[in-house]
Amino acid sequence: MKAKRRRRAGASETIGVSVDAETKRKLKALAQDKHQGNVSALITEMTEDAVRRAAFERAWRWYGGPEPTSAARARIDAELEEGWRLARKKAKQRPRTRAA
Repeated sequence: MKAKRRRRAGASETIGVSVDAETKRKLKALAQDKHQGNVSALITEMTEDAVRRAAFERAWRWYGGPEPTSAARARIDAELEEGWRLARKKAKQRPRTRAA
């Protein structure tokens, strides 16, 4: 009898989701375009986006202002994405050493 193979550290969890055939085709096509066919990576990205949007909506309700227009939301999303892009770029840079 073989011993069960241990899962690697950081391995993902498996869930079951039922979708219609058309939705499945769309998910696979999007995954192919954005994540080399990795549907799990696409779903992870979609989840992170949904969490960000929910947080934005909670903050906006707390602020008490009117709902943002589509244009305003797109502008805010673009600014946030630019900030994250710069942060990722900065994180990749090697720390500068000080000259003695």
